[in-house]
Amino acid sequence: MILKASWKNALVAGSAVLLAIPSCNGDTGPVDATTAGTSGQSAQGGKSGGAGAGVGGASAGNGGGTAGAASGNGGAGAGTSGTAGSAGKGGASAGTAGIAAAGVSGADASGGSIGDAGDGGSTAAGRGGSSAGSAGAGTSGSGGTTGGCAGRDLILCEDFESTDLGDVPDGWERRGDLAHVADDEAHGGERSLKLDPEDNAERRIARDATVLGSAHWGRIHYKVQTPVPDAFVHSTMVSLIGEGPDNGRSDYRPIDTVKQAIDTPDVGGRHNWIYNVQIIGGSEFGRETSYDYTFDGEWHCAEYQIDASDQSYTFYWDGEEQFGFTNGAGNYNRSDIPDEFEELRVGWINYQSAPPGFTVWIDDIAFDDARIGCD
Repeated sequence: MILKASWKNALVAGSAVLLAIPSCNGDTGPVDATTAGTSGQSAQGGKSGGAGAGVGGASAGNGGGTAGAASGNGGAGAGTSGTAGSAGKGGASAGTAGIAAAGVSGADASGGSIGDAGDGGSTAAGRGGSSAGSAGAGTSGSGGTTGGCAGRDLILCEDFESTDLGDVPDGWERRGDLAHVADDEAHGGERSLKLDPEDNAERRIARDATVLGSAHWGRIHYKVQTPVPDAFVHSTMVSLIGEGPDNGRSDYRPIDTVKQAIDTPDVGGRHNWIYNVQIIGGSEFGRETSYDYTFDGEWHCAEYQIDASDQSYTFYWDGEEQFGFTNGAGNYNRSDIPDEFEELRVGWINYQSAPPGFTVWIDDIAFDDARIGCD
């Protein structure tokens, strides 16, 4: 987990339509890859772009600097304390069409300089060392990953790579027994947060949100297993608890959706996206997109920006803006964004029964005072 303790305002405008749904109280696979130099030694495979290293000064040695994750015929990732060799055909960091990668703090890893590329490949710089090596291995490195937080200076970031299987990350609390870290699917690296299926139980992790301030950007990658339940169901992936200026304590849901049953005319089986606010102990309101989306068993990126200063919100899906609004300072109509959020919740919760439940993976979650993007 990476945590940065500063924030600033970011403003985005947009438009939306009125949401009309039942009250929804909520306070409550990988592909092996191989890489190695053409005369390197035993290569290791990885998941979702995990590829390994030769031994003894080939790609990034097992007893030396380590291999990160890469996919298919592609590159290699950074080791945590190993060193980088130059890419090439005879036992370097990566073989043909690969990527030469530097360790983070090895003696031969450069603080930004780049090793030589192998045939058809590209190169990647390490951090915190001196110069790029030409033949491989450092000492006592450990395996790197392609998780989404390494080397990024964000207010809050979690890629789940350092969390034990079955557990939840440090600094987070489990909400529901079915939220845990797993290694059967991942967007980057080898691990993600898995939400096992349940008709409508909460399956989330939660933590203090005061560090986010009232103006921030949020981003998650998510994957929903198919087939999905055939039901009308309102579900939340990211929510924020805070004291609204007009309505008091409320659950703000910036990544939120409603899915229709298959037999629903015109929109059967599809879902929308919502800015939804549930007043705790009261009614709810929100704004929504059309039902233009489906859960397709693939990884997708959901982003939002929210700002209390001008009561604005914007939602992005796979990098493209989908909808939003800007009310203006002091206009809380169907926004009611507070000056501070108390708690952040990430995961999955249904507000209607949807047997046999959704199986969901969430990965590379990040929050900052500027847009993070889907990379």
